[in-house]
Amino acid sequence: MGVEAIWSARAKAFWRESTPYLRYMAQSGVPLVAAMLFFAGAGYYTSFIHRVPPDFPYMLVGTLVLLPFICWSPMRTWLGEADIVFLMPRENEMGRYFKRSFRYNLIPGSILAAVVFLVYSLLYVQGPSHLPWYLMLVIVILLKVLNAAGAWRERRLAWTYSRRGVRLLRWAVTTVGLAAWLQTAPWKAAALTAAAAVLMTLLYRRLDSYRVPWLALIREEARTKRRYSVFFSAFTDVPSDSAQVSARWYLVWMIRWLAYRRDHAFVYLYAHTLLRTELGGIVIRLSALGIFSGWLAAYSGLWSGWGAAGVFLLFIWLTGLQLGSLTQSHRHSVWRHVYPLPEQSRLQAVLRVDRTASLVCAAVLWLPLLLLLPQQGYFPAAGAAAVLGAIYIVLIRPKGLKRKFTADIDD
Repeated sequence: MGVEAIWSARAKAFWRESTPYLRYMAQSGVPLVAAMLFFAGAGYYTSFIHRVPPDFPYMLVGTLVLLPFICWSPMRTWLGEADIVFLMPRENEMGRYFKRSFRYNLIPGSILAAVVFLVYSLLYVQGPSHLPWYLMLVIVILLKVLNAAGAWRERRLAWTYSRRGVRLLRWAVTTVGLAAWLQTAPWKAAALTAAAAVLMTLLYRRLDSYRVPWLALIREEARTKRRYSVFFSAFTDVPSDSAQVSARWYLVWMIRWLAYRRDHAFVYLYAHTLLRTELGGIVIRLSALGIFSGWLAAYSGLWSGWGAAGVFLLFIWLTGLQLGSLTQSHRHSVWRHVYPLPEQSRLQAVLRVDRTASLVCAAVLWLPLLLLLPQQGYFPAAGAAAVLGAIYIVLIRPKGLKRKFTADIDD
């Protein structure tokens, strides 16, 4: 087979395997909630653009909203470990293979960045803009293409610390350049962008790199597949490979509070499972998105504060949806049958870890409401959100987890 035919066959096989899980996700009600949130947000945004405060931070909000969609450049290559043996000898042909991957990721990413900018453009035209919105749209797509090209050069770098450092530098440079395009004169922003592109190109050429970074691409593809598995496992049982373990030193220190006792064995296991696998990464990213969304809703006093309360409860539900994957962790582990630990303690450990993680996420998500709503006289909305969130986490959620855990055991 030609390398392009191999790429097409692997892409079709992945989506053919994922289609049943997408159906389960649709049956769970997540698309309905997303649609309700979209229409509610569209209605509020429409009314907000007609009464924008005079001191609204156009440049700051525009940079924060657009930056992730411009800089984040994932790449699906469908590579596996066996390709080190079977495809590496055909490395001279792999240029066409990776061009397919580059287009596959760049086109939807550019469309998404363009859509986000078009939504933001309703505010952009009211701020200190120096370019027509359609020219700024071209700039956003250009920045997206430059970042995608830079991300590919980063993948080729030979050393891990070089990749991380240059990626951080690329995000920082893009932040400055995007802010310049949103607020300063076009010729200044163009000069800054051109100088940054030239300097980053020279930096990429100076660093040691591979022609094809096989191991880095294989690891990235494995991480992406694990993320799909963790996401789909919130809705149904998903067979998956072993989970990737991350150090996350900024979180695992909390586990040291657990005493080394027999009744803490499963608690220790599930706490590490949450904090050191991809599940913890998803929960962290969801919480960060919830903080940003809650801050925007609370800052604008959405629906007299009740809109911010709704955003808070929505993200509690979304993080809880992912935390529910803990009930399926270690279902088929041999070690829990080897050690003399009561099976019932596993359920209690899941409930305890889930409750603690949910309360921590809720406390973090509630901070924007606590800091912004009382200043506007909307403290009842902030208080009601906290009470409803606590009721859901402490009283309602454990019952659902017990039913799911029992159903998994029966299966």
